[in-house]
Amino acid sequence: MNMKRVIGNPFVMLRKNDGFTMIELLFSLLILMTTSLFVLQLFSIIHTQMRSVDKLHPKEWEVFTMQMKQEVRSSKAQDVMGNKLYLLSGEQLSSLEQYEDKVRRRVDGMGHEVILQNISEFKVNKDGSVIVINITDKAGTTFSRRFHPFFRNGTKLDE
Repeated sequence: MNMKRVIGNPFVMLRKNDGFTMIELLFSLLILMTTSLFVLQLFSIIHTQMRSVDKLHPKEWEVFTMQMKQEVRSSKAQDVMGNKLYLLSGEQLSSLEQYEDKVRRRVDGMGHEVILQNISEFKVNKDGSVIVINITDKAGTTFSRRFHPFFRNGTKLDE
């Protein structure tokens, strides 16, 4: 039986001409599993990037509704003019409007705070004292929410 020691190999093993040793088999299995792990991660990244970027993420909508609920309830007066929502809180007049494919918030006519993005249509209506917001994203999905203010002041903001 001819056995010789392989020099420079990190694993101390004996080579035989008969086939693989158990250590060589385990080392090959380790390489195969490591490679498959990286390939699976690569497919996961590609799949995430292939999803449509035109959709409004449900978590983004949830955060928007929570912020709007708080802002509408804390405002003293609410008004809708020209598909824009105006909220008076203290001395500040904030507005919510569609700007290109975004919904932006402005305070006292200044600023550009992006609230939502990838929006194709933004509609706001006032049904009595209730504010109704309808949003359609670029993928065509429509989201709707009704906001009930605490202060039901009948005064218009432009008076």
